[in-house]
Amino acid sequence: MTEQAPRLLVVDDDHMNREVMRRYLRSLGYTQIVMAENGKQAMDLLAEQDFDIVLLDVTMPIMNGQQVLAEMKSSPQYKHIPVVMISALDESERIAACIEVGADDYITKPFDHTILRARVSACLDRKRLRDREEENRRELELAYRRLEEAYKDLEIAKNKLELMSRQDGLTGIANRSYFDITLEREWKICARNQEIFSLIMFDIDCFKQFNDTYGHLAGDECLRKVAQTAAQLVQRPRDIVARYGGEEFAVILPDTPCDGALIVAERLRQSVVALAIPHCKSSVVDPPVVTISLGVASQLADHQQSPSALVAIADKALYSAKREGRNRVKVSNS
Repeated sequence: MTEQAPRLLVVDDDHMNREVMRRYLRSLGYTQIVMAENGKQAMDLLAEQDFDIVLLDVTMPIMNGQQVLAEMKSSPQYKHIPVVMISALDESERIAACIEVGADDYITKPFDHTILRARVSACLDRKRLRDREEENRRELELAYRRLEEAYKDLEIAKNKLELMSRQDGLTGIANRSYFDITLEREWKICARNQEIFSLIMFDIDCFKQFNDTYGHLAGDECLRKVAQTAAQLVQRPRDIVARYGGEEFAVILPDTPCDGALIVAERLRQSVVALAIPHCKSSVVDPPVVTISLGVASQLADHQQSPSALVAIADKALYSAKREGRNRVKVSNS
């Protein structure tokens, strides 16, 4: 891409000095030259236009060169514009003060054309280099921001995938895979701490008949309501309600004795009855609503045993509850 011609601002209260400077700068190939006759006019032009270098006379009325320089170097908008001071030979102290404030270079009047060319060229080269560095810095910052946004998007996607991997798509509670992982993890923790581990298995009574009577959409809604009711009831940090399969659910209750698990199970049973979801084809005629049967098993966790054995015991208790008329809690400790 072709670089734009540099824009130069020449500030001098003497008309002849400005014209001499303009003609010589044009002979060097600089075509974008703007003139100001005092410091105030220079500051107004700086506010309106972009410049690549300012050639600034030290001694001027209204606002002298040292004041303009001080204002420029204190402004984030102008401080990076190189400034070449123009002075008489006897103004060395004022030039020194300007250099301390931040002037990039200086020339004396009457100026030497060779020195003027070299100093203007050097200042513009430094300005171009700084501008490129600034552009590279902005591009790098933009690249970092985009990278951060990409990482955030990736983290969001990862979290969604992780949630999907452990969440049952229909009910929103834990799925079977996450149940298996949690069961193993919590069993080991309880075994290490010598804690009682309790498990509840439950399913919806006569669910096939419910589906046949009310349709699968109603069946899905029934599963969701039962699952969310259980999830709201079981809220300790380590407790997990999961969909075990079909209409069967499981509740992991680490560090919970059998009597505590029985209380939870009975509350679950009552809460599902309280949903009052009609089920006219249920074998549980009183009440004629959706009910659940529950099996409870409790055991001192042991590293030498597998928690799958406890699942089998709770499942056995569940089927015992179903055989005995449904809508009830049965417990087994062996």
